[in-house]
Amino acid sequence: MTPRKREGLPDWRVIARRELIERVRTWWFVAVTLLGPIVMIGAIVVPAVLAAKAGTESVRVVIVDHDHAGIAELLQQGLEGQGWKAELAPADAPEDALRGRIADDEIDGFLTIPEGAAAVGASPRVVYQGDNATSQQVVITLQAALVSAVYITRFMRDYQIPPDVLAKEMAAPVLGPRHTTGEVAEASGAAVFLVGYAVMFVLYLAIVLYAVNVMRSVVMEKTNRVVEIMVAAAKPRALMSGKILGVGAAGLIQIAAWAGMAFITITFRGEILGLFGVEGAGNVKLPPLGIDAVVVILAYFLLGYFFYAALYAAIGAMVSSEQEAQQAQTPVILLLIVPMMCMQIVANDPRGSGAQMLTTLPFSAPILMPMRYVLDGATGPQVALSLGILALSTWLAAWVAARIYRVGILMYGKRPSLRELARWIRHK
Repeated sequence: MTPRKREGLPDWRVIARRELIERVRTWWFVAVTLLGPIVMIGAIVVPAVLAAKAGTESVRVVIVDHDHAGIAELLQQGLEGQGWKAELAPADAPEDALRGRIADDEIDGFLTIPEGAAAVGASPRVVYQGDNATSQQVVITLQAALVSAVYITRFMRDYQIPPDVLAKEMAAPVLGPRHTTGEVAEASGAAVFLVGYAVMFVLYLAIVLYAVNVMRSVVMEKTNRVVEIMVAAAKPRALMSGKILGVGAAGLIQIAAWAGMAFITITFRGEILGLFGVEGAGNVKLPPLGIDAVVVILAYFLLGYFFYAALYAAIGAMVSSEQEAQQAQTPVILLLIVPMMCMQIVANDPRGSGAQMLTTLPFSAPILMPMRYVLDGATGPQVALSLGILALSTWLAAWVAARIYRVGILMYGKRPSLRELARWIRHK
């Protein structure tokens, strides 16, 4: 009896339900679904706790002055004003001894000011050696304090201006970038980028994981000869459609659970951080994710998944083993890697021509367009055009994959050549 007669349902629905139930009821599906919210909470709590802890730890540096023009003293005051611990050392202080203090964890590093650093027009090379030299925050703080100390020293010498007056006059403003397109309320530039990047990465991960699952399922059934029994009960097109829909439904359930937890975590981030003793981090202004953004994200996930799942299903039908599948999927993997490599193009200029092109191409639009939309770089007509092209491309990919699937699903042995694939597609 066919699945249609036994269940009273179309073949593809029976197969889709089977694929969905087999995945949803496994322990791994439940574990990964629950692990997502835990990772989201950890992604907010851990950096905030570490940042708060780092803020209470003072950087310890030694300043070795070869210039003797007053730069070292001003630099010491500037660094101590930032909460650092800075001490002065004579010019003949041996570097080996200072490195030994770093090794013994007595200091974090030492700064060497060369002779002539205060000379007008000079561009001295001030060297910092320390175990935290890879920290961008340390480098930025040292650079700002050093520039201020050099300029104040030069003005004091040339114009006899008191150092306290110069320090007040040269106090630099703090830049606070706020992202807005003029149509929505402003939000922190860094926060907007992080939200957009998170959306892009989750979509990429979900599409890859579930599309590859389709290929592996096809290869496994083909290797075990189970597909021969299934083809006797249902048409190959129904097998492929049901498999893609069933696996996609499992992915949609997982994405919905993650999205719901992400919304709760972002909304109540202040309260969550307060439980860990971190205050003020919840005041960062995040971009609002409205219903339109959620609809766009889900639409691109579904179409992107169907587009790549159809390609992976065709690959699974073409090969006879897992090893062959790993090699055959290389072109599709490259199509997924390109959007990730071009992510910064969209982030830097969401309204630019490069971003428009990348979010219109069907292989990159599912990953990059939701990010661009969150960054307020895409208009309604642009989204509609991108979705239309992606939908048409998905239908074409499914049509080609179905023709390859119906022939390749029962083929074993050597992987077909491009000419043979073209013959499979033309076969009626």
